Amino acid sequence: MTGAHRFWVWSSAAALVLASYLCGYAARAAKDYPSLLNLPRRQYAQVWDMLAASPELARVAATGEPDESSLRRSAQTPLKHLMELAGVRPEDDILEFGCGVGRIGLELASRCRSWTGADISANMLATAAKRLEGVSNVRLVRLQQIGLDQLDNNSFDLVYSTNMLAHLDEMDRWRYVKDAFRVLRAGGRICIDNLDLESEEVWAAFARSAESLQVLERVPYWPTPSTTVEFTTYASRAGFVNGQVHKRPPLIILTASKPTTV
Repeated sequence: MTGAHRFWVWSSAAALVLASYLCGYAARAAKDYPSLLNLPRRQYAQVWDMLAASPELARVAATGEPDESSLRRSAQTPLKHLMELAGVRPEDDILEFGCGVGRIGLELASRCRSWTGADISANMLATAAKRLEGVSNVRLVRLQQIGLDQLDNNSFDLVYSTNMLAHLDEMDRWRYVKDAFRVLRAGGRICIDNLDLESEEVWAAFARSAESLQVLERVPYWPTPSTTVEFTTYASRAGFVNGQVHKRPPLIILTASKPTTV
């Protein structure tokens, strides 16, 4: 990594370390993660396979720390959001897209009938498989392309994603929301989150980066925030109803449901 790009990763990451949700980016800079500027942003599998080249690096990519205890602790806040805002029932079949190392799945599996984790990175899923050994009601699916084509229609009660959409471009975010509608059963729920561009913390970090770092190329894993209008547009256009936006700074969280008759 050149000196200029090392500075970019460090200063931009430091500006966006707003909560434990984001601590991984500062750790990447401190550990001199590769810039991966040779890879386009949409080569998600290659980017995240390189960032998760070992189980230790996979955990760092998820939380900023290489140890399992930090990984378990980091899951508690997103798990709390999911339980409070989307609800998790013992009879639910649940899908997480962009599951990474199974950070949330390990905590959630005992609370539902089944948990499925889908991801495009083979290396992330390899670490997830190791972490989930011995948990009988889980399965992992390696996505072959963007979207949920490998998953059946009307097969889940809850679809969620956390700490993932920030790494996708807008068209790919839309694709996953649209596919979530298809794989949900009637009355099923969706819960997605991203950094909230409208929050004071995220806007301040975004504006500082735009002012001082405009001339440098963005690394392909750099997170980009969302807005209320973006999230509600995806949900309504996909066919969801009862959409609600929840502000949990620095996050925006959308919940919505599939109509009971479609």
